[in-house]
Amino acid sequence: MTDRHALSPDWGKGFGRLKGKNALVTGSTRGLGRTMAEWLAREGANIIVSGRDADDVQASVAAIEALGVQAWGIPADLARIEEAHRLGEEAIAAAGHLDILVNNAGMSIRGNFWEVPDADWDYQMNVNVRSPFILGQHAAAQMIERQIRGRIVNVSTIGVHAGHKDGMVYNIAKAGVEVMTRNMSYELGPYGISVNAVAPGAVPDKPGSERHHSLPTTKDGHDLIPFGRYGRAEDIAAAVIFFCLPESEWTTGQTLLIDGAHNSYLQE
Repeated sequence: MTDRHALSPDWGKGFGRLKGKNALVTGSTRGLGRTMAEWLAREGANIIVSGRDADDVQASVAAIEALGVQAWGIPADLARIEEAHRLGEEAIAAAGHLDILVNNAGMSIRGNFWEVPDADWDYQMNVNVRSPFILGQHAAAQMIERQIRGRIVNVSTIGVHAGHKDGMVYNIAKAGVEVMTRNMSYELGPYGISVNAVAPGAVPDKPGSERHHSLPTTKDGHDLIPFGRYGRAEDIAAAVIFFCLPESEWTTGQTLLIDGAHNSYLQE
């Protein structure tokens, strides 16, 4: 029997539509970020890989170079403000310029909001919203200086729209990302720079693991994801590619919720 949710064999092959562009993708050693980086590479973009672990960064660089593009690796801990500034500076120095910035890196420390220590608040805010802001500063400044009609794509979450149990700090930070996206688009529009965000729904961290878990249901047995499956990293990467294409430059300031109608059901 044919799997109606199976990936098309043409998914992610790419058409070289971003050939010669340079893209920094944060958190690109695994999961969503790695898939985004690979899809951008298959469209011809050169990739700056970033993550906390130097060995993982180099492994990802090698895999992306095998796709026929240039790749550079810059390890950075985006919980540290100085590291975010260093990443922005070194990425531009390594590639010469940036055409695309994908602020994918993110993390959540789960717990009751009334028990969140100050250190956990600071850590999550730095990774999820302050570092994207800093990297946006670096990317935008050099795009304006070089008259690059660039793209910035930020990553939010369904939790901004529907809530996550024990994830308030993460969701607050990602709400800030969506506000930042709209404001950046307003300020950068006159320079031909588009800024958008993707908000993933339920996407397992490890590719393929969604097949080993039953879908979440309500107490009366209805699927919470009407489309009938968990999200895949490829679902999110496809939206990132759309926002980076030359044809989509007039689409800016938007957050695209990609969730298999999960949030639509929650709002009934």
